[in-house]
Amino acid sequence: MCGCCWHLLTHCCWILAVCLSVWMDSAHGIGVQLIPQNPVVNQSVTLSVTGVTGTIRLFTWYKGSSTDANVQIFSVIPSVNSVTNGLQYFPRASQFPNGSLQISGLVPTDQGNYTVFIQTIESTAQHTVLLTVYEPVTSSVISTNNKEPQEKEKVTLTCSANNAENILWSKDGAPVPPGLILSADNRTVSFSSVSRSDTGQYRCEALNAVSKIISDPYTLTVNYGPENLKMTDPQQVTIGKSFSLECSADSVPAPAYLWKFNGTNLDLQNNILHIHQATYENAGNYTCIVTNSVIKLSQETSVYVTVNENDPNDIPIGTGSIVGIVIAVILVVALVTALFLLLGIRRRHRSYERTRN
Repeated sequence: MCGCCWHLLTHCCWILAVCLSVWMDSAHGIGVQLIPQNPVVNQSVTLSVTGVTGTIRLFTWYKGSSTDANVQIFSVIPSVNSVTNGLQYFPRASQFPNGSLQISGLVPTDQGNYTVFIQTIESTAQHTVLLTVYEPVTSSVISTNNKEPQEKEKVTLTCSANNAENILWSKDGAPVPPGLILSADNRTVSFSSVSRSDTGQYRCEALNAVSKIISDPYTLTVNYGPENLKMTDPQQVTIGKSFSLECSADSVPAPAYLWKFNGTNLDLQNNILHIHQATYENAGNYTCIVTNSVIKLSQETSVYVTVNENDPNDIPIGTGSIVGIVIAVILVVALVTALFLLLGIRRRHRSYERTRN
């Protein structure tokens, strides 16, 4: 065998031995542990090497998943405290004699794979670890595509948050009811046909592994009405006395009120019309008109009020009643007369009996 072939065979055997050693070391638990497990931007993290047996002769760190020289951070010989910086070296990176790497003042661009190559007296090994740099969640705010929804309209609430990995929704302090449509990332909750029962305060909680933030409440108000219009009224009032007409309706928002008297607008914008002293001029037709300013819908109801001289609640004495009273008086007089006559007869009879005796 020629010398060149022998050298090539020897080199291949060395490479095979190194690969086998790496596989065996990995099988025995060579690894890297992140301390802390969830590092945060502006803080420090240690990529702590674990499972190494024997004295470390050399270790090298790389920014990436390979051991290419172009991604080398530094190479260290612990026994002589020799450090050789690579092309990917940065001042915030430092090493420990046990093969670990520390990165201080973390920035988002530090995120990625890191590979360590370790050579001991007995073997060599390498391990790649993923470093995730977390940023605190900020700016959790709810917005909507429909600020004044009416019943049966579509409504979408959107939670805007930075650095969030998950979004949780709540309504009035409890999980949102079933039937709502959540997007794949939970950032939006949609109502395909909103109803008045969906009215309430909604919050979104944005969170990741290191922080969370809860939004201010967003009040969803579903507008409807007016409906169930009613008017409480005295249809007959007594002259000189006060009376009130009260108008009510179910509506969100609360409706605006307009009163008319015999077709003429009154200068009154609340739901109660009050007359202090009724006169004959107050008799007539009263109309209450309610309007929902959002839905632009109006309803009205009317009542006719009569003004009487006497209290309509008093029971008048008619001709029949007078005749009845007269008859009753005559009967009483006749009864009393008959009683006196009877008493007179009895006295005369007794007097006659005494005379005979």
